[in-house]
Amino acid sequence: MRFLQFLIFFFGTLFLYSQTISGKIQTESGSAISNVNVYLDGTKISTVSINDGSFQLDIQGQKSGNLIFQKDNYETSIFPVDKAIGKSVKVIINKVSEIEEVVIIPYTEQAYKDFINYFLDQFIGLDRDDVRIKNQRTLKFSYDKKNQFLKVKAPQTLVIENKKLGYTIQYNLLNFQADFKAKSTSYLGTSFFKETSFRKEVTLNRINAYKGSMMHFLRSLYNNELEKEGFIVNHAKRIPNPEYPSDAELQKLNDHFAIKKTQNSTLPWTDELEAIAQKKSKNSEFLMAILKTKMKESDFTKRKDGRLFLDFEDLLQVNYQKYYYKIKKGEFVKSSGVVTQSSFIHPEAMEFEIFKEGLSSEPDQLILEGDFSRQNISKMLPLDYQLGN
Repeated sequence: MRFLQFLIFFFGTLFLYSQTISGKIQTESGSAISNVNVYLDGTKISTVSINDGSFQLDIQGQKSGNLIFQKDNYETSIFPVDKAIGKSVKVIINKVSEIEEVVIIPYTEQAYKDFINYFLDQFIGLDRDDVRIKNQRTLKFSYDKKNQFLKVKAPQTLVIENKKLGYTIQYNLLNFQADFKAKSTSYLGTSFFKETSFRKEVTLNRINAYKGSMMHFLRSLYNNELEKEGFIVNHAKRIPNPEYPSDAELQKLNDHFAIKKTQNSTLPWTDELEAIAQKKSKNSEFLMAILKTKMKESDFTKRKDGRLFLDFEDLLQVNYQKYYYKIKKGEFVKSSGVVTQSSFIHPEAMEFEIFKEGLSSEPDQLILEGDFSRQNISKMLPLDYQLGN
């Protein structure tokens, strides 16, 4: 996650063994800000600032992750929690001067059909009965028709009710964008969880959401338990597909359509152009090659001063045999049926730190494909989740 620009000053006494972060929140001019949500991102650990802007947060032994300072109509501030543990801090945030609006699309039934359903599919998932955004009409959409690029803004904190997993999530959507030309979607945000149900069925759903998830994988990796937990990691690489048209062939297609468009004329569609078009439509540009199977953790990670880092080139293919659990005679029992999951992890940076809670540094730079990329908000668990809770 890229940290948003904000100012934070440390003062007072450092308590070496403290599990509390305290301080004051104010504007740049010195005005105290009350009712600021202060929470550890992705957990159930939170507090709010009081009238004089002061706050105190017990982080309950957490040593990694991001501390969030959030209030609607103010800049959201993000800071690594390990740099604030045991300290008293002064946090400066300011009001948002204006919300970016690039041809904002008003809320209409047609906009709902064109954009909101797409957003919900990618962000929430397909389970609309059990998972919903209670204030989804506050969402703002901007669409660049020429470049086929969609952005979604959330001026207010999204309140997401997940009945299946028994949580209400306050989600601060920092960025959502979809590039329809490149067929890629990404989003980034911070989240705070409130537990709403303790039913056994909810506990079962959480187990099934956790098993085989990115969180499960990263925790297993941190604890050096990939094989024990059932994960197989392979070294993968994209290679050019020899059946895909060459650059020269693609240029012939582009030249044909460019001339036809600019001169508004009818050009003959030759057998050669038809063959090139068929090759393009039937073949992908790249093929996935597996260079090494069943890699050891040491092949793609390194440990330094008790910290774990992902350190690899190309892609990691992560395979997992998933068994769903069910309730039988009051107990959680693994079913006999198995589903094979396959995911790819691709870095946009060279090194990522992995934390014991099951998250990585710079998650927006870690590109996911396959099953990991489909683990949306409907399957998201808090970082302080423990299996069976």
